[in-house]
Amino acid sequence: MSEDAPGLGEVLSHFALDVPWIVALVAASALYVLGYVRARRSPRFVRPPRWKLVSFQAGLVALYIALLSPLEHYGNQVLWVNFLDFLFLTMIAPPLLLLGSPLTLAFQATGPEWRSRLRAFYRCQCLRYLTFPVVSGLSFAVVTYAWQFSGLLTWAAENPFARDLQQLTLIIVSLLFWMPALAMDPMRWRVPYPFRGLYVLTEMVHKGLFGGMFLSASSPFHERFAANMPAWAPDPMTDQRFAIFVLWIGGNLIFLGTLVYIVAKWLEYEQRNQQRVDRRLALAREAEERRKAALERVFTKTV
Repeated sequence: MSEDAPGLGEVLSHFALDVPWIVALVAASALYVLGYVRARRSPRFVRPPRWKLVSFQAGLVALYIALLSPLEHYGNQVLWVNFLDFLFLTMIAPPLLLLGSPLTLAFQATGPEWRSRLRAFYRCQCLRYLTFPVVSGLSFAVVTYAWQFSGLLTWAAENPFARDLQQLTLIIVSLLFWMPALAMDPMRWRVPYPFRGLYVLTEMVHKGLFGGMFLSASSPFHERFAANMPAWAPDPMTDQRFAIFVLWIGGNLIFLGTLVYIVAKWLEYEQRNQQRVDRRLALAREAEERRKAALERVFTKTV
């Protein structure tokens, strides 16, 4: 590493004080904790497990890292840091947030009026179209590539408003993408487990093919980053290749983890379904045996 590389003190000095994002994250955390406590005390619903609380709070921490940590600052200077920040924003934080089942928790913690509003929200036509797997998958692919591999990335690096717009749109399309895959909350499209796996696998292959294509490039595809690299940063092509590796390997690990999760939930579902079938068959056999016993008593009754 170059002697000009920033020290730990300088790195830590670049935590951002972006009041709107801080207020949003703190409010989301507080509301979730309040809803979690109410749901745990309510006798009407099954108490949410503690791991959901941990998952949601971990998702907010991942968002904080992506939005307000030094990753956000140095991501405007070095491409591989930008892509690492992108990984936290789109591949780590959204699935963690959704695993916390925030909409389900809101149903459990609120009264009839708010439950009616929430039901109208997730049943509205706009959300219905946006969460359709084909639409959510294409939106995720198009928006992420537009912000990563076009001039929009340079615009976001130089303009604070564009940076906020980039972060907001990436959060939205990422949540929409992960919703059909995880299906932790009520939604219009309940995709069967095999298609959930195919949905995630398609995006994994798609990202892998594009990663390989950009990895084989012989010139920088972001001239602004290449021309303004800090003295401590690697050369532009090394920075570009490392950025692709960060996104490629990190993303594939998350996709693989998601596929393992989907398969595990699928097996669990099939086991529960088989148990229900076995119980129904057992009840049917018992009813048939009682019927036969009753008929035998009728026909063997002495006159």
